[in-house]
Amino acid sequence: MSKVAVVTGATSGIGKAVVELLLKEGIHVVGLGRNTEKIDAVKNEFQALTKHANLDFVLGDLSDNRQVNLAAKDLKELIDDKYHGKIDILMNIAGIVSSGRHLNEDGNEVTFAINHLAVFLLTYHMIPCLKKSSDPRILVVSSLSHYWASINWKNIQSQKLYNILKSYKRSKLYNVLFVKEFSRHFNDIKIYAIDPGLVKTELGLKRTNGLAYAIWNSRMNKGTNPLYPAGFMIDVATKNEYNSMSGHYIKKGVSVASSKVSYSIIDAKKLWEYSEELTQIKFKF
Repeated sequence: MSKVAVVTGATSGIGKAVVELLLKEGIHVVGLGRNTEKIDAVKNEFQALTKHANLDFVLGDLSDNRQVNLAAKDLKELIDDKYHGKIDILMNIAGIVSSGRHLNEDGNEVTFAINHLAVFLLTYHMIPCLKKSSDPRILVVSSLSHYWASINWKNIQSQKLYNILKSYKRSKLYNVLFVKEFSRHFNDIKIYAIDPGLVKTELGLKRTNGLAYAIWNSRMNKGTNPLYPAGFMIDVATKNEYNSMSGHYIKKGVSVASSKVSYSIIDAKKLWEYSEELTQIKFKF
């Protein structure tokens, strides 16, 4: 049977580009999107690509624990029904940038919740499906910006002096710490942090305003087409040469050093335990 991939943020930007390339590779795709109109638009646009690979969508949101758990439940039901409970690839792509500090229903800051906690929790739920694959792989989209982030355990969710860029940078550092800690515990599931570079997407326009909106709009226009980083991501998700790179930070298909902070085993372990506490789960190693 063809491989099966779950893709978050699948209706726009890098996520949508990844869906297109996966289908062209003959890989079945289960996308997660939070807008029915965008889901329908993607289905229509890629209809011609579904002759040899399926494209399914689950409607769901990653803003808080309850909604991530619901999305995971619906994903599992679809995967059980169509693919015998097995997936081969999990692409954690969905993310946000947010002007102002906003809390979700769990009391967590939304950038932290969507960019990190949702990745942590959804990955946890998808592990049983991944373990049924002979070559399971997880990709987590991070960012070059993580190099300028630090960890302050007294301000882990930007409780004090919220800054849009600092909050985003920290969340992308948390992604790398999660990838490295996951790779220490799971030898049978490969995981990679992906640096897509500057990409022309609307990520920074959806929840920003004023100066922040103007800055992100300017940056977006200087970025590459989303299909460019998506191509490298497909390679990481499918090619044998990446089997020995679990836990690595990958940019343009090449393993590169991530920030010095990201190699802290102490911080990675602490973040993992803190995330388990917030999501009320416990990974089984």
